[in-house]
Amino acid sequence: MEKLIDFVKTEFPKDALEIQYGIELLNQCIGGSVESIKSAFSTAIDNRDFEKLNNLQENLKTIDDLQNTLDKYIDLLQLEDSVEEDIIKMEDLDKDLKELPDYESLRVDENIPYTLYDDFTYKRPSGFEIFGIRYYCKDWKDVLVSTCEILAENDMLKFQSFLNDKTMQGRKVNYFCKNKEDIRAPRKINGTNIYVMTNMSANQTRNVIERMLRKYNIRINDYKLFLKADYSSRHE
Repeated sequence: MEKLIDFVKTEFPKDALEIQYGIELLNQCIGGSVESIKSAFSTAIDNRDFEKLNNLQENLKTIDDLQNTLDKYIDLLQLEDSVEEDIIKMEDLDKDLKELPDYESLRVDENIPYTLYDDFTYKRPSGFEIFGIRYYCKDWKDVLVSTCEILAENDMLKFQSFLNDKTMQGRKVNYFCKNKEDIRAPRKINGTNIYVMTNMSANQTRNVIERMLRKYNIRINDYKLFLKADYSSRHE
């Protein structure tokens, strides 16, 4: 497996990055089941259901082993910073927009909702919906920052906890910090003293939002994304 991963990283780095993002998303989803097991644990303790407790503990150990394996693959798929940054630059949709002679041909229905489980490579957002309210955005950076601001306003202490929560930080760089010099392309979250890194691909942005929602105990399917254009055909 390691030989295969090295081959993909060398020959097809963009694919390696997307595989890494996909595994991260899977690992985050699996991690969500841990919270459900914790809740079931409390119920089993209250009911003195020791057989259920043993079963939950065994399955929790299985999940832990699985997540450790996925973490190993995520680490193996990690690209050099310069390579990853080049790939992100390749997804610069603003550059595409300037060069595109017929932008209208790539427009999509802005009323079709997408979930955070979708692939957003080479797609341009028009906005998102959370708590039943739709917000309009110009790009993925705007989607990330606006989502952060809404969540911070909803529960400031929870949002501030991201600064010291290792699960809310990247493997090689911080996503959230107070010193803007510590992250790439920092954007300050209104109403806070916190900066968020915005130099990310669309799918990496998706993964960070998914992490935040889980921390807030917001159902992933209750967050909707809307697109304005799909540039995939220009990169086939």
